[in-house]
Amino acid sequence: MAALTSPQSLVVGEQSVQAPGINIPPKMNYAATVTKENVRQIQHTVLCPVRFEHGEPIVEFTTDEVKEFVMEEGLHQAVVIKFSYGKPELHDLRRIFPKQFDVKGSCNIGQLEFRHLLVRFDLYEDYVNFVSRSTGHINSKGDEFFFRTFPWTIGFDPRIETSKVVVWISFPDLPPNYFAKKSLMSIASSVGKPLAIDKAMKDRTRPSAARVKVLLDLLDKHPKNVKIFVVDKLSGKSNNFHQKVMYDYLPMYCTCCKHQGHDENSCRSMKGRNKIAKGNIEQKSRNDLDEISTEQLQGDARQLLNAIRDANQLQENDNVTQMHGVVDDTSHTQNKMKGKATATRSLAIITGQKPTGNLGG
Repeated sequence: MAALTSPQSLVVGEQSVQAPGINIPPKMNYAATVTKENVRQIQHTVLCPVRFEHGEPIVEFTTDEVKEFVMEEGLHQAVVIKFSYGKPELHDLRRIFPKQFDVKGSCNIGQLEFRHLLVRFDLYEDYVNFVSRSTGHINSKGDEFFFRTFPWTIGFDPRIETSKVVVWISFPDLPPNYFAKKSLMSIASSVGKPLAIDKAMKDRTRPSAARVKVLLDLLDKHPKNVKIFVVDKLSGKSNNFHQKVMYDYLPMYCTCCKHQGHDENSCRSMKGRNKIAKGNIEQKSRNDLDEISTEQLQGDARQLLNAIRDANQLQENDNVTQMHGVVDDTSHTQNKMKGKATATRSLAIITGQKPTGNLGG
């Protein structure tokens, strides 16, 4: 039997043996594989100009160019997966992901950051189905890994959750003649970016209410009504009606920690910041009082400050004596009352009010 040529590269001194009847094309170098068409495309790539300001290079893009970049990279149908407690190995995820989530087309999975993965779908249907999942889990090697999904947006930052979310909206009592796809998607565009209509709309089995899946911003205003005009181009006459908009579920968004699922009132970060800020204000007030020199005050104001400091000193002395167990309860109470009475009299003199109650002494 004749030996076949191995696809492996030959070692030094080894001769190639070719089987009869098999023509193996000669090996081509890289330059020969580059066609004239590829060279022409490379030469016609128009680059954006680079300008300098104070020695710093600046490259400027238009918003239309950025949108073109998004389309070219397939990011218009990309979803961010955020894992909360661990995640499967990337090679395992690429193998089991299409089967577990019934992906009909192909998808590209890559790692954005330690907890975030980016999934790009070729089919729009796969993108809509997966981005509609707010949460889910992936089974790998006997473990379940919980994740949340977000639509990829320009300016993605792993430290900040996007305020964009996919929700279902309904148009109750909408006349059936407006159930056409173009009509529903146009009405839904007043709320957000329409993605798809539900199966009942496609099958025409529920004429009582229409439902559309939209991508909207939680920080925007969400209209409760849409005004619909119908114009007769021949006569110029028109009529209109108000259509109610209902939202199946709108998650909350916290502008403090930039996360979905709660608002500022229940944000732990906000509560911690408020506690620190309150402590800083109280500490600053105490420091400001200590820094005031008694010599800078005159008359009643000076007397008031001395009275407050005397009362504070009595309180500190009482605390010290209590620790050693030798305090006299009667003397302690009288000294405390005298200090407070002196401060109250001084405050009444400054404010011009008569002292009320039993001041003691």
